[in-house]
Amino acid sequence: MASARVAIGVKPSSAGVIAAADDTRKGVQSVDQAFALLRVLEEANRALAVKEISELSGMPSPKTHHYLVSLVRTGVVRQTSEGRYELGVFALQLGLSALRKLDPVERSAEKARQLRDASEESVFITIWGSHGPTIIRYFEGYRPVTVEVRAGLVLPLVTSATGRVFLTWGNAATVSTVLDAEVIPAELCVDTIRERTLSDGLGSVEGELLPRVASLSAPVFDRDGRLSLALTTLGWIGEFDTDLKGDTAQSLLRHAGELSAELGFCREQ
Repeated sequence: MASARVAIGVKPSSAGVIAAADDTRKGVQSVDQAFALLRVLEEANRALAVKEISELSGMPSPKTHHYLVSLVRTGVVRQTSEGRYELGVFALQLGLSALRKLDPVERSAEKARQLRDASEESVFITIWGSHGPTIIRYFEGYRPVTVEVRAGLVLPLVTSATGRVFLTWGNAATVSTVLDAEVIPAELCVDTIRERTLSDGLGSVEGELLPRVASLSAPVFDRDGRLSLALTTLGWIGEFDTDLKGDTAQSLLRHAGELSAELGFCREQ
């Protein structure tokens, strides 16, 4: 089964979906099975034959074919001239409708709370404002950091973990305008910071902005692959885990990745 997934180029399952094995609620089995086939098609990077869909879903080929016939009739799936199957026009319309109704701030607030509860560290959400990276929501951790972190606070691009996310993945023109007006410590090189942040996949600082505070920040992208916001966590140096392979960094990256997926971002785009 695993080799078949690799052979047709299937990307990892989308985040935020309740796993069937973990959901004990009573539902309609035929609907569950139909959506299992839709998920196979959604994860594939090309149209698939009935046999391939059957292997990937674990459903017998005759049953798979019957479901596909119904799904084609609804427009959720289409059959190509070669007899293969892929998502149809109605599936696209459903996806676009869901994306139009997404509220990035509401979604990010929910994800920030989850990250705070998982890491027990303080977490905040930042978007690009008229003067640079601007905090819009703050969730105090179970190990509070007694520094001024509030909605409306604008963070520097070079000396904050959050700023480094926008410095690396933000719009080059708007970032450049703010960067030109920023006082940059002589010992810091902007190009080096960008390269390191890009390589690490997140921004990090230990005392550059505040002497006793360490912070990690991860980018969240929208459906067009643009930086939407930054998810940031912070704590006291010596107590806060800054190891990029540590639990805090991995939890941050996971939650930011899940939020990006919820906003329609596809890692392969």
